[in-house]
Amino acid sequence: MEDLAAIAIETGLNAGATFVDIRIENTRKTSLDVVNQITRTTTIATEIGAGIRAFVNGSWAFGHTSDLTSAGIKQAAKSITKMALATQPWIAERFDIDVPTFKDTIKYKAKTPVSTTPIEFKIDLVKQISKHISQFDERINNSRVVYRDIYTELYIANSLGTNVREDSGRMVFISFSTAKDIQSTQQAHAAIGFSGGLGDIGDDRIQWMAEEPSRVALSLLSSKAVKGGVYDIIADPVLNGAMIHEAFGHACEGDSLTGGSSVLQNKMSTSVGPEHINLSDDPTLNGHLGSFVYDWEGTCAKKRVMVKYGILSEFLHTLDTASRLNMDANGAARATSFMYPPIPRMSNTFMEPGDWDLEELIQDTKEGVIMCNVDYGYTDSTKGQFMFKATHGQLIENGERTTVVRDASIAGIILEILPKVDAICNDFFYDAGSCGTQGQMVWVMSGGPHIRIRNVPVGGV
Repeated sequence: MEDLAAIAIETGLNAGATFVDIRIENTRKTSLDVVNQITRTTTIATEIGAGIRAFVNGSWAFGHTSDLTSAGIKQAAKSITKMALATQPWIAERFDIDVPTFKDTIKYKAKTPVSTTPIEFKIDLVKQISKHISQFDERINNSRVVYRDIYTELYIANSLGTNVREDSGRMVFISFSTAKDIQSTQQAHAAIGFSGGLGDIGDDRIQWMAEEPSRVALSLLSSKAVKGGVYDIIADPVLNGAMIHEAFGHACEGDSLTGGSSVLQNKMSTSVGPEHINLSDDPTLNGHLGSFVYDWEGTCAKKRVMVKYGILSEFLHTLDTASRLNMDANGAARATSFMYPPIPRMSNTFMEPGDWDLEELIQDTKEGVIMCNVDYGYTDSTKGQFMFKATHGQLIENGERTTVVRDASIAGIILEILPKVDAICNDFFYDAGSCGTQGQMVWVMSGGPHIRIRNVPVGGV
């Protein structure tokens, strides 16, 4: 791979580029879908190729090739550089790429590597979770478990001297449980994701994957639709994390700022919430789904504190957005595969814990509603608007949990909602999933503690 990278870089520079980088990738993916312990779909795929970029005085060009021969790499690098040169005269914003370089090799270590684990073992594990769901209660009439894993060997080099290799393995489990009685049918889901190997999952996680969606689905059988109105709400970690990720985190991605499409435009170092709020995105966390040591441009990853004590303090940058905004690249470049250019993306995004105990917070909330998990929603990072429908919840009356409710939704503008967060709990939970933007999908985690938000419009019936 080093020889191919050297050919791409030399070819691009000789053709007139001032900066060239290359990502060579070998990825293997597994996908399973098991319904009632029956394997419905099994997919195994391999993607091998290289993504190459050329830069000339503010003009970028990107292309990819699956021809990993010297001739194929040379031809691709030459064509991509020609594209950058051809568009350069029409570029209004001119700048240079001048960033730190890195040299490192990160080996993949796991008890049971996804890259060598037999497909039979993976199927048996997923069927085991499906079986646990089916046996949880006689009212559970359907179970479904979706499994995804990806093993990637990624090599990154650029003309400034970066030379990085990072191998990684990631897994996601999503379980669905459907409960039915004579009055209704209800469904719930749960997800976990992590980096490492299948030997790291643990029996407690397998049990939780079966019990959590089943418990929620069963509770919804006797639930009532929430009455719309203004409430003090307690958002659980999943809903809290989704709100922060979708309504705030995307507005912190550097390309939203360079494109003028962020509600946080020109708000750096200003207050966006009370001083007890701290929002972070951290790819350096060990074993998490969105974790990595180097980003897809070969920049060393670091924790990004987006909001510190209520003050907007950091954005998420690639080499491009950092150079355009005269800021530091902070390892936020990610791409779906070598077939896509790297863009600013989140990793593990969360609100830092506070000091409230959850039960004490419920007792302190005389009338309100606890809202849990996310069924669906939408966001507009340009305006900071969002709406999320919770999968389930519970009324709080006189400081006590009472009726289980459904069909509750929260909507608002994030810069108006954050100032209403008056209490943050000391618990914490991460939800696993994927995030799509600009046609690219990457795996992420989001979460945080339970929080209380005062006087929020809640949609219902």
